[in-house]
Amino acid sequence: MILRFGILTRYVMGQVLRAFLMALVAITAIFSLFVVMAEATRQGLAPQEVVAVLPYLVPGSLTYTVPVALLFAVSVVYGRIAADNEVMAIKAAGLSVWTVLNPSLLLGLALSAALFALSSEVIPRANNAFRRIIFGSLEDGFFRYLKKERELNNPRLPFYIQVRDIRGRTLIEPLFKHRAASPPNPPGTFDLTVRARAATIDFDLENQIATVTLVDAETTGQSERPFLFWMNGRRVLQYPFPKPPDGPDKRVQEMTGRELVQAQLGLIDKITNERKRQAITAALEVAAGLIPKINWGNIREAHTQYGYWKQKYHEIETEKHVRIALAGSVLFFALLGAPVGILFAKRDFLSSFITCFIPIIVLYYPLVLAGINLGKEGVAPPSVVFAGDLLLGLIAGCFALPPVCKH
Repeated sequence: MILRFGILTRYVMGQVLRAFLMALVAITAIFSLFVVMAEATRQGLAPQEVVAVLPYLVPGSLTYTVPVALLFAVSVVYGRIAADNEVMAIKAAGLSVWTVLNPSLLLGLALSAALFALSSEVIPRANNAFRRIIFGSLEDGFFRYLKKERELNNPRLPFYIQVRDIRGRTLIEPLFKHRAASPPNPPGTFDLTVRARAATIDFDLENQIATVTLVDAETTGQSERPFLFWMNGRRVLQYPFPKPPDGPDKRVQEMTGRELVQAQLGLIDKITNERKRQAITAALEVAAGLIPKINWGNIREAHTQYGYWKQKYHEIETEKHVRIALAGSVLFFALLGAPVGILFAKRDFLSSFITCFIPIIVLYYPLVLAGINLGKEGVAPPSVVFAGDLLLGLIAGCFALPPVCKH
């Protein structure tokens, strides 16, 4: 059926679009604030950091808020239209009910295309920026973690650190314990304890040295050198720390469509050729009598990493399908919500929304999550993530649309 943008079509489209935008703003605001508050509690974010991360969280939330907002809009709008007998008037005029259904389906199709475009570039970049702000620099992450947990017990660091509080970047009543070498000492033992009334820490990222300036320090133990010394009349503790990475490794949710393809091509090359390369290299060295020069470490890594490369390939392939499935869900939400809104016209307008939303929560999202897990593990083909959209389409086609469309 050709969609003509007459008065009726523009009227329905305007009603749905207005309700959709209002619902989208409200649902996105609630969703974003809920996630940010949860992250702020978990990470100990300051108010200015909460404000900084909020704009980067909104794009990532659209994948979930846009379908629900459109479902709410079509449920309420079509419920009101049917309750006012406008659908009956359309049928009496000899027009099909698709005259009023098509605008919402067209809007759902347009939103699906827009959401897929966003999920290929904008949303992954926003997710990555959000995570980088959460992790922050080494110093910010250190102070944030210590302020929340009040202790830092990382076996990779030479010192166990405990504080009573942190004010700004000043440690209040800090306690530093140096880990004794193991062996010969038992694991978990300390050979130096430093207490102070306060302390400040400066990080030298280039030389990977942390310098702690102590106020009113007291030390016990024998292992003072080379960690403790006097500088400018203050007791100073200095120790190395592991070099931080350039930034958090990108998860598949933070990779653009182009980056997903490039990563996948690299994995295909490794899966297909890396073990062969190492085997051929080793065979040539054996044939040349250069057995001592064989790099057994590379051969072992090529075999042990093979399973990881395959799992990573499945994860990326599943992510590509998930982006299509979640974007397409907007159309299927509209396909289900509009006829159900008409069928529930004699009830309150929210009944149709709740009737659609409960099965979506109980069936659709569990199916999508199960498909994601099965696809990433390679147990099922990645296309299994479309099972949720297929279910919504079947419910709409078999139970919702027939009674609405019949004359």
